[in-house]
Amino acid sequence: MTTQELLPSNPFRADAYLDRSQAGQARLMGEVTFDKVIEAFRHYISRELDARDGKEDIDTEYLARKHRAIIGEKADKQYFIQKVHDFIREFPQYQNTRYPEYYPSLTEAIFQHHLGFGPMSVWFANPTESATVNGTQILFGTHGSSTKQLQPFEFDSIDQVKRLIRTLTLKDADTQVNQTHNWTQVDMVDGTRVTIFTPPLSETYVIVFRQYLFNEFTFESVAKHRTIPGDSVQWWKLLSRLMLTMMTTGIRRSGKTTLLKVIYGARDPDLEVVTVERGTFEAHLKRDFPKRSSRIHSLKSTLEDMNSLFPAFLRSDAHYMMVPEIRSMEVDLLILSRERGNGCLASYHSPYVLNIPLELADLSLEVRPNRDHRATYVRTAQSLDVAITMWEDPTGRKIVTGVYAYEFDHESSSFTVTTWMKYDRQTDAWAFHAEIPPQLKQRLEDTYPDVLVPFLTEFQRLAQAHPLSGQAVRTVRV
Repeated sequence: MTTQELLPSNPFRADAYLDRSQAGQARLMGEVTFDKVIEAFRHYISRELDARDGKEDIDTEYLARKHRAIIGEKADKQYFIQKVHDFIREFPQYQNTRYPEYYPSLTEAIFQHHLGFGPMSVWFANPTESATVNGTQILFGTHGSSTKQLQPFEFDSIDQVKRLIRTLTLKDADTQVNQTHNWTQVDMVDGTRVTIFTPPLSETYVIVFRQYLFNEFTFESVAKHRTIPGDSVQWWKLLSRLMLTMMTTGIRRSGKTTLLKVIYGARDPDLEVVTVERGTFEAHLKRDFPKRSSRIHSLKSTLEDMNSLFPAFLRSDAHYMMVPEIRSMEVDLLILSRERGNGCLASYHSPYVLNIPLELADLSLEVRPNRDHRATYVRTAQSLDVAITMWEDPTGRKIVTGVYAYEFDHESSSFTVTTWMKYDRQTDAWAFHAEIPPQLKQRLEDTYPDVLVPFLTEFQRLAQAHPLSGQAVRTVRV
């Protein structure tokens, strides 16, 4: 007879017996309100912390662990989940309670309500692209739409929202909000970007969650999402490898930063890049391209120090620079990068391609008004090779609406904008025009002839298959 045959078919399990026994005790003791359960758990945690030696160190460790748990560190969340289990086992009367129905279990309800995201945890269980907490009210983004839907549940009070903000920001003094610093940004482990606004900047407390569900940074994946035409993948790869100064531009949430990463991913993986950001790290190239992390230098700068970063870039031995968002002084990095090298990548918010050089000049002059306006305008017009316009349609689909080539002509003091690719919203199709400005073509023949030849072949193929009608080249006088 085997050992398995000697064992009973339904062996006694002490844990199951204890659970049944405690559940019975809870029923006999009567129902407890969920508020009382949360208050009891709060006292349970406080007593445990008070009982330990070195209270100040313990409090610091506890707060750090609480922060790590809420931003998504699994081990730290499990630590608190185990504390909830211990609490329920020690005080079984608290099992008999009606917790909010949006929590999947009592354990999760106690953890999220006291230590975690509260009702916002529903969104993390099934995330969409974005969600907003506005005061106590909660809105979730919906799949296939660019708008958010008001949820039937909300936070108990504004104090619960304020506790969530404190927990999210307690790790780093630079991310904390106070009377003079009224907004901040926090990055979670899963890549969720959390933007926080507090009074007096905002009327009430606002938390915006953005989750980037796109995680395959290839042109094949972009084409699968119908952001670009499926038959243009090879053209885009070759365009990326020409190491032109390229800018994605469009309104917020149109996919600009994502496409920058795709362009970066199509370039030579052995080339080193410096990313320059203001305030917080948002590009996360190291996270999204771990195999290239040794060749990625991520820099963060204040507005005041932005102009001094270019010498640091030159000393870093990086081949090119990425500026994930141009808002002000970052424009000088674009200008200097184009004047002293190739391949800068950047994003901007204007969809008006004819006006972009002038807008960039105005941005530069906002910070340095003593500069000559025309000379600055000429520099910005010379700094840009390619602009890629983007748009988000009402279903949330990100679409490249145009690709444009720039070339400045000193003799006429003007620049041309040549349409290379254009999207037609009526037909949901793209057209191509395979004309490269003469100076740009000469530069590419001198620097990247091995890439230019197949690029031109692909370009001609697309232009013949999907010809652009109407005016393709426009001239703007400086």
